[in-house]
Amino acid sequence: MKRIRHAWIAAILGICLLPAAGRLAAGTTGKIEGLVIDRSTKQPLIGANVLVAGTSLGSVTDMDGTFMILNLPPGLYDVRVSMMGYQTLVTENLRVSIDMTTPFRAELASTVIESGEAVTVTAERPLVRKDMTSSLSTVGADEIRDLPVQSMEDVLELQAGVVRTGGQMHIRGGRASEIAYWVDGVSTTDVFNGSSGVTVENSAIQELQVVSGTFNAEYGQAMSGIVKVITKEGGSRLGGDVSGYVGDYFSGDDRFAILKRVNVVTDASGAPRAVGTLENPLKGFNPIANIEANLGGPVPFAGDRLTFFVNGRFVSNEGYLYGRRWFTTYGNPGDSAFVPMNPYQRTNLQGKLVYRLSRDITAKYNVFWNRWDNDRTYNKAYTYAPDGVPGQEGTGLTQIFELNHMLSPKTFYELRVNRFTNEYSQRLYESPYAKPDYFVRVYADAAAGLDGFEFDPNTADGQAQLEAVRSARRTYDFIPAPGGPLGYVSPDSNSAPTSFSFNKGGNLLNRYERSTGSWVGKLDLTSQINRVHQVKTGFEARFHELTLDSYTITPGTVPGTSEAIIPFQPDVPDISSVQREVYTRNPFEFSAYVQDKIELKDLIVNLGVRFDYFDSKGVVPADPKDPSIYTPMLEEHTFRPGTTDSLSVSERRALMEKKAKTSQAVSPRLGLSFPITDRGVIHFSYGHFFQIPDFQYLYSSPDFKLGMGGGNFTLSNAELKPQRTVQYEVGLQQQLTNDLGVDVSLFYRDVRDWVGQTPLQPTYNPAVQYVMFMNLDYENVRGVTVKLDKRMSRNWSVRVDYTFQRAEGTYTSPTDAYTAYTNHQQKRLALIPMGFDQPHTLNALVRCQFGQWMVSAIGQLTSGTPYTPSFPAGEAFGSAASKGLLQNSEYTPMRRNVDLTVNRGLSVGKLRVNAFVNVYNVFDFRDALSVYGDTEKADVTSTIDPKKQGYVASRIGTVEEWAKQPSWYSAPRQIQAGLSVGF
Repeated sequence: MKRIRHAWIAAILGICLLPAAGRLAAGTTGKIEGLVIDRSTKQPLIGANVLVAGTSLGSVTDMDGTFMILNLPPGLYDVRVSMMGYQTLVTENLRVSIDMTTPFRAELASTVIESGEAVTVTAERPLVRKDMTSSLSTVGADEIRDLPVQSMEDVLELQAGVVRTGGQMHIRGGRASEIAYWVDGVSTTDVFNGSSGVTVENSAIQELQVVSGTFNAEYGQAMSGIVKVITKEGGSRLGGDVSGYVGDYFSGDDRFAILKRVNVVTDASGAPRAVGTLENPLKGFNPIANIEANLGGPVPFAGDRLTFFVNGRFVSNEGYLYGRRWFTTYGNPGDSAFVPMNPYQRTNLQGKLVYRLSRDITAKYNVFWNRWDNDRTYNKAYTYAPDGVPGQEGTGLTQIFELNHMLSPKTFYELRVNRFTNEYSQRLYESPYAKPDYFVRVYADAAAGLDGFEFDPNTADGQAQLEAVRSARRTYDFIPAPGGPLGYVSPDSNSAPTSFSFNKGGNLLNRYERSTGSWVGKLDLTSQINRVHQVKTGFEARFHELTLDSYTITPGTVPGTSEAIIPFQPDVPDISSVQREVYTRNPFEFSAYVQDKIELKDLIVNLGVRFDYFDSKGVVPADPKDPSIYTPMLEEHTFRPGTTDSLSVSERRALMEKKAKTSQAVSPRLGLSFPITDRGVIHFSYGHFFQIPDFQYLYSSPDFKLGMGGGNFTLSNAELKPQRTVQYEVGLQQQLTNDLGVDVSLFYRDVRDWVGQTPLQPTYNPAVQYVMFMNLDYENVRGVTVKLDKRMSRNWSVRVDYTFQRAEGTYTSPTDAYTAYTNHQQKRLALIPMGFDQPHTLNALVRCQFGQWMVSAIGQLTSGTPYTPSFPAGEAFGSAASKGLLQNSEYTPMRRNVDLTVNRGLSVGKLRVNAFVNVYNVFDFRDALSVYGDTEKADVTSTIDPKKQGYVASRIGTVEEWAKQPSWYSAPRQIQAGLSVGF
């Protein structure tokens, strides 16, 4: 109760701070701060009018000739400065960025006669941000448009300090879930696993900002970085575009080839062996298709007060990993057709309305609908029986309402409400009870002179015939009927017929469904109290609902017995089974913060403090040695006192579970920026950052189920404490020439209370043990980033960034400790490289413009990621086999990549037409992303030596093909050609 009282006190304080602070920006707008002077005398001009074109925002210079304009969404603006007796000055393409102050200086020339003509100049993108107190990267819509990138993740990967491994993003050595994703000022992170819950198409992004250093107090529930996205809005004129492309993978690399047939030949010794003939599916046409449309402008008959922007995109990609249907799931011969093993389809829709109720009040409504699906995910064992692999699909719907109210030219507040839902499922068939029709095949009995025959057992006559076959002790099988309904088959079919063989039919029986729903309410206030202090404060409440149902289909049994039904009949495990995980949870979060941005002539300070409160609304075991309500071990947890009457499940729940404790955290943040010259800035930042662990670790294994027959299990922990990071950074920004700048930053992260797992915990049953998630793991990260930036001049620009970092800790994943403990290993005390540690990362981006031609190229050169080496088979025995080979002590080979886009624009009447070609992996590099520990290769290992494996007639495929791992290599060259038409 005391903790709850403290939480509400903090909430009340946060609310009380709102009027005191006067004003705050919630991370979706920036400001312009400028000076207007006389060109000749260099004296400040008082009363000059400053207007931002396309908005209702403006200002008038004060006694010092200075002005400020707040609450500007990010983008490029034309700023008009006018004053009687002076020539009007229009500065075009002045860039405003999220949470940043854009400096502006105007020198007006005096004139005797009002000509009505204005002098127009073009603003240059600043190479040094004097108010940048920690590392960040900002990419605008104009830059994204010119890059050879397909998704927001592709843009993120190009930023300093960001590493992409296994499809996951890591910032400065943190786990993938340590990143918070914000869209239009609200969090859109899926709290179940920390992933981004909203897909925003690149063409709909107005600005993307990655904060990889310490971030301000208004941002929470992240430890390594913040990704902020602001989406586009409709303008005062109707405009839009439609684009599309088709493409394919182009590679003759036999690493992606699969078997066409297998022949049996005789070697020199007379022994038979299998020889495979390969066929490369990438030599055919494997279509990649995309179509996308954008439209924005004023809503008809509503004037300029109501504008809209809509975006839609459909993408289809067969992928580059293929199988061949030699067998159906029933083990019958297939049609031998190529089957995509990593296909992908995605449909995204977005709509945004902006209603300007008055000069000072604006309401916005933004909706995102995302759907994606994979017919199957790559599984090497099923290469020649590909229909047995489940597909995946996901659907998301996010709605954001925003009210922006300018209380005065120096104060505004923003109220946001976000409804977020994200659903994911994995299954092979729609119904878990789907099953084929079976017929009975009776085999011939040569000794008795009996022929074989087949019949349908699903009729009365068929049942009688089956009984007769059984009575006669004939040999028979139940065979799925070809051409009948599809359904699950027995798990006995899932194993390979022999060693180093692909599967001959079968199907995976796992099914998984989950959803995350969140209501988020956020109120932010910003006030420019005076020229020095810009104060921000606000609070946020998040209400979540998580549902999950995960299980592996089991054989159905005869009612009242444990005898399996024959033929196989799929069944769903009971909720009490350890094979099923199902729950609904409703956690709650609250946060409040206050922050002051102090802008002095020679010093900028970002100072803030944040409070976070969390209630998991979960439970923990009352007696850790007897946690399961379905299989209690103690008598007092099993029977009512003094009787042999069993307690009901609900009674056990009340007795054996207790409410989890709440958690609170206070995190101070400090950032300093020292302008040392007009072209150089030193910055320093320090902060404490807290994050509630992924909710999947709080709620998995509900009711703490254990198998009474013995074994090791994993239990959740709804009392997990916030993970915490202390981060330090010092850096230098320096403009070297008029169009070239450099940014160097040193950083260190100390991560504690990382989610890990306890050693095996005992229960009252000596044969049953479990591990529980606990805040036990540790990591530290140290590194340096160097960015060299040449802005567009003389028709070309270049940006190069290099990151060196070392991420070392106890365990890469929260679940790694379980494997170690079950292998009887002691708790790890020494630090090892994390699985996503990538010490060296070099990115280069070049853009060149030649008239109507635009050429952009991205080059990447990185070190590999860690793996655990092993001795080749036969070279070491006993303890020598592992001595000196530390986990993650070697790195996979270096990785390289070059992407290119060539665009040709032209005008056809009032239309803008662009033809483009995108080429990914231009040089078709084949880099190993994972390797065998004994060879450092992805297709050769001493543990699977074809020369030492004899011929086995039942083997599907060849030993050579079984050793090959095509999914361990980088994707082959991809070429896309397309056209866009806009107006």
